[in-house]
Amino acid sequence: MAVSVSRIMIYPVKSCGGVALDATVVSDIGLAGDRVWQFVDEEQNGVTQRQHRILATVRPEPLADGALRLTAPGVEPIDVEACGAALTVKSLFGVPVPATDAGDAAASWFAELTGSVGRLVKMADETGWRLPEAYDLFAQPAPFSDAAPILVAAQASCDWLAERGAELFDIDRFRPNIVVSGSKPWEEDSWSTFTMGAASLHARAPWPRCQIPQIDQVTGERHLEPAKVLRAHRWCAEAPTVPGSFREIVEGSALFGIACSITPTGAAISVGDEVTIESTTTPVLTMP
Repeated sequence: MAVSVSRIMIYPVKSCGGVALDATVVSDIGLAGDRVWQFVDEEQNGVTQRQHRILATVRPEPLADGALRLTAPGVEPIDVEACGAALTVKSLFGVPVPATDAGDAAASWFAELTGSVGRLVKMADETGWRLPEAYDLFAQPAPFSDAAPILVAAQASCDWLAERGAELFDIDRFRPNIVVSGSKPWEEDSWSTFTMGAASLHARAPWPRCQIPQIDQVTGERHLEPAKVLRAHRWCAEAPTVPGSFREIVEGSALFGIACSITPTGAAISVGDEVTIESTTTPVLTMP
């Protein structure tokens, strides 16, 4: 069975709900429209589901001219656009990122939802930010993600975990950009370079998982899984093949999915595209 793209997801607002697409194009920083918005606190740090699980219930709908319509339970829908003052916000690593404010109404909407004071912002020019040199294994700027331009996950590996977990869960908990089907469980850990559609991807690191996959991406409720099953089967004690200081992030974490750089800008990817593996490497973790 051929490996193929079975799902494409973008997350217009970091840590909010995803948008399923039939097709997309590669941007300079990942996939077009992915995580170019972010809710930030009073110190201009990004606010995520780590602080407010309810962000999972926010459903963004891209509109014309880069605007968004946001809906969430218990609050009125709102249309937002980046029309306010220029400001500088921070990436997860503290790197400054030029942004544009979305105005008081958007800030009030998120404050009502989360109970937290902050501002909704959009990346000013969508050129992203680069990791500090010691961590910069992607050699490509990223959107308002934690670090990677794009995250790829395999349905077979998620199914393998779910069969062994104490609770059911789906792959949406891991918030991937691209889901592939037709591979064997954990086969993706060995991929180094591969293509899908007109895009070329380079797997830079297996992805360390925080507590967000425990959050139901529909209701915002916290669960035990997949944390328990990941710790039992996917715990990484040592990652000698991960370069630079990023190794410190991978070690002592549970791993799922592969964080990738992606080129060229403008390349098209569609659901159903075949995934062609061009080169492989020794996985950080052995097959469970």
